[in-house]
Amino acid sequence: MFCLQAVLLVLVYPVGFCHAETPNNSVAMASLLQKGLAELVELEVSLATGTPKPLKLAPSVATVITAQDIEDMGAATLDEALQTVPGLHVTPSNFNRLNSSYSIRGILTKMNQQVLVLIDGQPVRYFSQGVRPDAFKMSIANIARIEVVRGPGSALYGADAFAGTINVITKNSADIDGTKTSVRYGSFDTQEAVLQHGNTYDGWDVALNLDYMKSAGDKSRIIDSDLQTVLDSSMITSASLAPGSLRTQFNILDTQMKIAKDNWSFRIWNWHQKDAGEGAGVAQALDPDGTQNENFLTTDLTYNNKHVATDLDATVRVSYTDNKVDAYLVLFPAGAVLPIGSDGNISFATPAGVTAFPDGVIGAPSVREKTTGIDHSLVYSGWSQQVLRIGVGYAQSTLDPSEKKNFGPGVLDGTQAVQNGMLTDVTNTPNIYVKDLRQYKWYGLLQDEWTLAKAWVLTAGVRYDHYSDVGGTTNPRVALVWEATSELTAKLLYGRAFRPPAPMELYYVNNPASLGNLKVKPETIDTYELAFNYQPRPALRIGFNIFTYDIEGLIEFVPDAGQSTSTARNAKSQKGQGFELEADWLATDTIRLRGNMAYQRSENKKTHEVVPDAPGLRFYANAHWKFMPQWSLDGQYWRVMDRHRAVGDTRPAIEDYSLANLTLRRKNIANHWDMALAVRNLFNNNVREPSQPAIPGDFPMESRGYWAELKYVF
Repeated sequence: MFCLQAVLLVLVYPVGFCHAETPNNSVAMASLLQKGLAELVELEVSLATGTPKPLKLAPSVATVITAQDIEDMGAATLDEALQTVPGLHVTPSNFNRLNSSYSIRGILTKMNQQVLVLIDGQPVRYFSQGVRPDAFKMSIANIARIEVVRGPGSALYGADAFAGTINVITKNSADIDGTKTSVRYGSFDTQEAVLQHGNTYDGWDVALNLDYMKSAGDKSRIIDSDLQTVLDSSMITSASLAPGSLRTQFNILDTQMKIAKDNWSFRIWNWHQKDAGEGAGVAQALDPDGTQNENFLTTDLTYNNKHVATDLDATVRVSYTDNKVDAYLVLFPAGAVLPIGSDGNISFATPAGVTAFPDGVIGAPSVREKTTGIDHSLVYSGWSQQVLRIGVGYAQSTLDPSEKKNFGPGVLDGTQAVQNGMLTDVTNTPNIYVKDLRQYKWYGLLQDEWTLAKAWVLTAGVRYDHYSDVGGTTNPRVALVWEATSELTAKLLYGRAFRPPAPMELYYVNNPASLGNLKVKPETIDTYELAFNYQPRPALRIGFNIFTYDIEGLIEFVPDAGQSTSTARNAKSQKGQGFELEADWLATDTIRLRGNMAYQRSENKKTHEVVPDAPGLRFYANAHWKFMPQWSLDGQYWRVMDRHRAVGDTRPAIEDYSLANLTLRRKNIANHWDMALAVRNLFNNNVREPSQPAIPGDFPMESRGYWAELKYVF
């Protein structure tokens, strides 16, 4: 209650002072919100159809977060910005490494491959896992806007656009417009330094971004016990490092260059992470020594001619992605004693012997992935009242793994009493965790935007995707948009989407945690939505939608009886329904109020049990006050409620929580400087996100933290 009162104070307190401004200041501050007002009325989104369209007319339930929105709220990372989207909850994966999972409308699995994330239209995912890089974090410094579509998008974007699609559009030369540099320092030894340049040289638009950020992580995120604690009690050992803190440090260099001239554009983006922390440990046993180094490189060359022929727009994109991951993982700590099967892996059901690991159970897997693709699209607008889009594409992916370890096939057979920390190289042997792989895929799509009558637009599309290892799938969508009045728009939407099993879900073997299964089939979802956009006044917009969906064959890693492993299976089918309500209001010349609430109830179709961990009810409120021409104060509040345990999990219920943030900003100091101060988790609430039973107390999130930022514009 105290948190809610504090947020209400942030919302109401400025109102009492806005009338105290002098007339000149009132006019000046009113002009500061004009851009926000224009964006509120005419905001466009391209993610829904592939071409820009006003948000209220887009054939989808979509949210656009602009660079100005991000600056106002004081978000430091992509995850913080996404937390403001209705129906989207960011939570740490309880599978490993605390990777950020984007739960949309109650769809949440351990690996979270059901949300497609794009950077400038290119997927950000590992081929082997079908998910973003481990411990992926992205600074907001180079983000021009974020487009989020909730609901299926496979008819346009193919695989993984299942629960939703997120496209991060980075800044071009006009967005940067000169040279800018900034530094940020905050709690937990969090640091960031940014250098950007954007300009035009002889007709060439050039944009450069260099962003370095690091953090030691919040050492107060203590867990009292882990999986090794359980093993200690059964094996009469004391190897567990719990109580101990989660390992959440990161060290990231993010570089990007964009070059464009006439119909051509070239982009190269490199995301490099060094010594990333292992969260709660890949085996749910604390690992203070494990680290992961990752390099994610993607580049593309695009040709777009909007007048290749009369009423014909043609685009060709050639892309290349190169990912390299090197990990050093201590699955179980020094001093662990474990039952070992004849295959060298941990086995409680059929042990061949017991082995002591004085240096710990250690694995050092590495992988190199490469994907080359080409996409071609044509947009024809020569027919009256119709816009036709045709697209085709092809991609080839390869996986080249290597591995060293002191356990498993080729290393142990259960007869060894003691195994030291010396690692055996099993690369290019049958004992490696996955073999070399090569996959081919191609697609074709057709989409028609047809104005049936004045104020009625029907968008219909279908896409066929074919994979060399799992076959083909067809995914249609239909959207009817009715602009009933200039104030009210209604949308009736249907879409089907799919997610093919990732190579790890098919081919992983000899792994102490995750095993593949060649019988796994693609996941599918059918979603129906009814959405309304109501704008009774230019300064007020209200959005409301209801949805229902039906999922077949969700893939999960299911624990194997008596083993330490889990095997990929089409574990469940799921149905869900709910609603999302949002409002955006320029309350006065100086105050903007925004908020949303989302409700969902999802259940297992066979057992009718509620889907665990995802919030059933979620509230968000935001107040932004420009209390002087160059000063602003922003307050945010979240309430997360109604999360359920999995069936058979006897732990106490997951506690609801509240979270509040504040950001104070001063711009244009001496014409060159900007300054910001922020506090996160203002009231230092004990925020917890769900863990597996091996870590019974759930994952503690960051305690109260502060940061300060200084920016210089040349």
